[in-house]
Amino acid sequence: MAAPRVAHAALRRAVEAVAIVAMVPLLVVALLALPASSRPSRGALEAVDRLHAWADGRTVTDGLPTEPPRPLRRPTAFLGVQLGLGLLAATIWALILLGLITGASMVVGAATGGPVAVFEAPAGAVTWESVLWFGPPGLVLLFLALCGLAGACWLSRRARTAFSRPAAEDLEQQVRSLSTTLEDVVAAVDGERRRIERDIHDGVQQRVVALSLLLARAERTVPGQDQDILLGRARDEVQAILDDLREVSWRLHPAMLARDGLDAALEALRDRTTLPAVLHLDPRPRSACPTDLATETAAFYVASEAVSNALKHSDAARLEIRLTRGVDMLSVRVVDDGRGGADPSGPGLSGIRSRVAAQRGTMQVISPDGGPTIVEARFPCA
Repeated sequence: MAAPRVAHAALRRAVEAVAIVAMVPLLVVALLALPASSRPSRGALEAVDRLHAWADGRTVTDGLPTEPPRPLRRPTAFLGVQLGLGLLAATIWALILLGLITGASMVVGAATGGPVAVFEAPAGAVTWESVLWFGPPGLVLLFLALCGLAGACWLSRRARTAFSRPAAEDLEQQVRSLSTTLEDVVAAVDGERRRIERDIHDGVQQRVVALSLLLARAERTVPGQDQDILLGRARDEVQAILDDLREVSWRLHPAMLARDGLDAALEALRDRTTLPAVLHLDPRPRSACPTDLATETAAFYVASEAVSNALKHSDAARLEIRLTRGVDMLSVRVVDDGRGGADPSGPGLSGIRSRVAAQRGTMQVISPDGGPTIVEARFPCA
């Protein structure tokens, strides 16, 4: 099984060595057209990425690698390097072809005793002794030429990595951004914990105290109609406590989000909303824009926070929730027809913004006085 794999890999490398020469005209056109249009250069970059992905044996989906390459810092310089490597490979191929023609002519001349046109040698001048004398150096040169082709292909792949490597200032900016995002996420988590504590203290705890008072009164009451009324009220309080606990647990993390996905969680959010709400789900499957659970969780909490703000502060009469799966972006958008004036720097929205940023997403809040309020978050596909 190892021999076929090695042969298949060698064939891929040979095709790659031919393809980088065949791309020379495309690279020339891309560089010449760059001042007028960037479309040819994008096509050339995509062709180079496809070639290397295929030569490396990586899985390809719709003609593109499943793991998209990082963006280039200097695409023009990269195309110039690829052009130079393509010309180098073309020169090596020309030398190999010339060597093969020369060697074949010598063998034919020695076997037939005829003239060798490559050397302009007369008949009988090239013998088997000549072949044995020049054959080993020719094989060494062929080996070196093949190594040169392999080196050109290797340099072509390494150039992609080198030109994709971020600069030092970019890395510093990313570190600062990640540090700021981490601080914001920690602050948002602490704020959410305080909100949950207030919900439990002001809601569940107060109801438990009321329930204990009702049960105490029922114990002191003589069995009869009054006691039955108190027990009925106690049962109602127990049901209210259970509802409050479900609400708190839902805000912590809805179980169906991990079990059934973002679409089902948004449907449940719509059904739990007391305002009339319209939900628009993208008919395309999740595979159209694959995302992990953390991204879907962040998208859900964007919608949940926007709906919660509309219920509490906007005096809205109607809500609209829209989930869109684009080619490379997942978007969740909530619109209410309330009075507007939402503060994007408030504890709720700022905490959600930090959660979105942690998933490499962006969030926009548009809420002029008088409404409407639009909250939209976008996340890159995996």
